[in-house]
Amino acid sequence: MHVSTRRGLQALALLCCCLAATARAQTPSPQPTPSLESLRRDLAVRFLEPEPHMALAKYFRDTGDPAAAFTVLETARRGRFPEEVFNRAFKTHFLGEKPFANDKEAEAKLLAQLAREPDSKAALFGLADIYVSREDWPKAKQYLSKLIAREPDDFGHVQALAEVYHRENNEPEAEKLLREWARAHPSTPESYHIRAGEIPEAETARMKALLAEAAAKFPKDPGFPFYLAGMYLREGNLKEAERLFELAAELAPDSSEIQAWVGRFFFKAMPDDRRALEHYLKAYLLDPHAYETEYVESRIPQLLWRTAEARLNEQRKLGVPLQKLAEDANHYVAALALEEMSKSWQPTYTQTLVALLRHPDVVVRWQATQVLKEKVDASFDPTLRALLQDQDLIVRGLAAYIAVRRWKAASFDLMRQMLREEAQILRFDAASALLMEGGPAGRQIVFEHLPRETSPRLREVIEAAKQDGQTKPQH
Repeated sequence: MHVSTRRGLQALALLCCCLAATARAQTPSPQPTPSLESLRRDLAVRFLEPEPHMALAKYFRDTGDPAAAFTVLETARRGRFPEEVFNRAFKTHFLGEKPFANDKEAEAKLLAQLAREPDSKAALFGLADIYVSREDWPKAKQYLSKLIAREPDDFGHVQALAEVYHRENNEPEAEKLLREWARAHPSTPESYHIRAGEIPEAETARMKALLAEAAAKFPKDPGFPFYLAGMYLREGNLKEAERLFELAAELAPDSSEIQAWVGRFFFKAMPDDRRALEHYLKAYLLDPHAYETEYVESRIPQLLWRTAEARLNEQRKLGVPLQKLAEDANHYVAALALEEMSKSWQPTYTQTLVALLRHPDVVVRWQATQVLKEKVDASFDPTLRALLQDQDLIVRGLAAYIAVRRWKAASFDLMRQMLREEAQILRFDAASALLMEGGPAGRQIVFEHLPRETSPRLREVIEAAKQDGQTKPQH
């Protein structure tokens, strides 16, 4: 069902059951991992479409680099695509969810199926799903009630109907529905969740006893150790809270809610940057909107930069040179090393930065470009000309920023040519470089290109620049 339950401890029953169901959900079958080279090329060719960004993020996630996956996704989410476009692509192309049709045609097909088969579970479920997604609560209740009558032991239908009552602010009816189902099914984990939700918060001993009993009886249900952990946390028993939070996270690898709250435990209660980051990244890669008391998207950068700074300082004390640190496996360490190299610039750094234009991480590539743009002189021009003809389309695009900064009008013919390229990244970078570095004449070239541009997204960027008189770097 397209419903969500995010409530506090007083709604323990509904939330725990939702988390348990999430943890049991089927994950898509693994597919062969494409090569990084092929993904980079596809990204360059279709840079202004969301699917290649999702594919590259999936590659990093599946090859054990969740921080790089986060960077790709957040760059796309914050600087590239409207929210609804990103959200749809994330669900479909990153998580592998099948698209959900809730239009009139889908509704009509299901109604026709139900007319032929009045007891069809698929038709009843599909119609309920459609009306929930449209927030048409009366019709949603109609079909959910029929599902419950057909399958009274299936708690999922009851949970969905209770959530509809919550959305209508009809809390008494929601609680009555859950309570009656729990009484009729006393030996189920859902019944334990509901009964626990009815215990007053002040009766901690009673609550702990019931949750402990349930945890022993249903050892694979993540909700019971999760809420027990919260109780031990409030009592100040951090070791027991830690054990139970980790157990809940292990039992619920596909629950963004549990992963986010376990991340918060290691962020706030028992500070451990490495473990907090691990759980926050898991939560984000399940749901970029994951939330505990803050959105995890805001926690992750803090931790990435903090852990990177700690490693950089440690390595510098050991005498590791900046050029070596710029090649560190931790991409954020590499980015910090580039900042230090910019502050204490030496021409011998140039080739290291040129190599980093091919780095897999967008932050490192962009940082290397910015340092080169600021620091190189005419002696770099032969290298720059070669970069502008490079087989790697991403490298060619980055070189455009350096070329327009260095050569100004002398780069314009080359930028005009780049604006005619098929690869979207080259057109995007040429336009961005001219808007950022080309002055009024460079901007005019981009505006003259606008009628020929075929990408709706790049047209939006150019039109926005035309309106506000400036553009922001988005590469």
